[in-house]
Amino acid sequence: MNKSASITPAVLEGLEPLRELTPEALEALAEEAEIEDVPARSIIYRKDAEDVWVRYLLSGSVLLVERDDEGHLLLSAEDADAAQPLGLQQPHRETAIAYSECRLLRLRSARIAELLEANQPPEYEVDEISDQGDAGTQLFLGLVQDLMEERLELPSMPDIAVRVREAISERDAGPAELSKILQNDPAVAARVVQAANSALFAGQSPADNLTAAIVRLGVKNTREVVTAVTMREVFQTRNPLLNKRMVEVWMHSTLVAAIAAVLARKLKGFSSDRALLAGLVHDIGVVPMLAHAGDYPELARDPAALEAIIQEYRGQIGSMILRRWNFPDDLVVVPLEADNRQREHAGRADYADLIVLAKQLALSSAGGIDTEAIGELPVVKALETAGLSAAGAGALIDEARGEIAEVQSLLMG
Repeated sequence: MNKSASITPAVLEGLEPLRELTPEALEALAEEAEIEDVPARSIIYRKDAEDVWVRYLLSGSVLLVERDDEGHLLLSAEDADAAQPLGLQQPHRETAIAYSECRLLRLRSARIAELLEANQPPEYEVDEISDQGDAGTQLFLGLVQDLMEERLELPSMPDIAVRVREAISERDAGPAELSKILQNDPAVAARVVQAANSALFAGQSPADNLTAAIVRLGVKNTREVVTAVTMREVFQTRNPLLNKRMVEVWMHSTLVAAIAAVLARKLKGFSSDRALLAGLVHDIGVVPMLAHAGDYPELARDPAALEAIIQEYRGQIGSMILRRWNFPDDLVVVPLEADNRQREHAGRADYADLIVLAKQLALSSAGGIDTEAIGELPVVKALETAGLSAAGAGALIDEARGEIAEVQSLLMG
């Protein structure tokens, strides 16, 4: 953290309750401002603790959690609420956690109080975004706390996938070393060979052994394929009441993944293996919610209430899981955006756009694809630059049903 001359009075003037100060007071306060850079998943401050600072979010996202179940808020620097102070009230009314890497502006609370002495500052409360009842809120907050403190047991990435990813990232492993690792799990090895010979990756002649399959796929594609074909282990629950719902989530995820992989093969700037993985993890947040819902009998017995909780929180939980797994940012954003039919953003189309489209195609494929409705999705316009149109997407899915079924079968084992 450091004093920063880049903080001007004009910046402070847009913040609450600093906008009540005189220009002279803002100039003095700007000279005392400090910048605090906080790594993702770090605790900024805890509920009921006290410190000397008031903070404002300049970049990144912060999760505010009130452990007395009054509510919680995921705050991004782009939000209008970022002008509100963090930690104005002492002791702190909530726990503040860096959801992503973030930069904070901090000022001494005593100094602010001194300058605002003539004007009593208003009380600021964390907005509630949940109205689903105590059990649902407790489920979400418990998962967040377990994630942040490394206590969450489910889901964990399958061991063979971890070993392959570590070998590539830490030792730049080649096909021979990866083959040795995968030979310890014959079932996964067989599915890697199956993937190399599938329509997504097939060459002129079949890959008849594991090393040949890895060479055909390439090291990076092998990493993603191994993660994808072992992901079924993650979608588990010991609660028989919830097992049917978990199976439904897995089946839907494999369909979205298969559609995304087939689409990616036709698009510039996308790879089928990465699209496959993005599709499989877009609903990963549902897994720990179902796994732990059994701890709340009122949720386990009420499918409608449980579904409402899942719909509200699965994106946030899923994104946090992928961050814990050290997935790249373009995949971390997928669970947050997968249900955002109106998604628009600056820059080129990304995997979140692809999964939004694949999910809508999966939901509509049973009753026939409505190309007109699909064409109205903003993500389709974004994907046009990569070479896809709404009509083209619908026609491709209709023509590639056999290929989609093959990929889905590969994932299901």
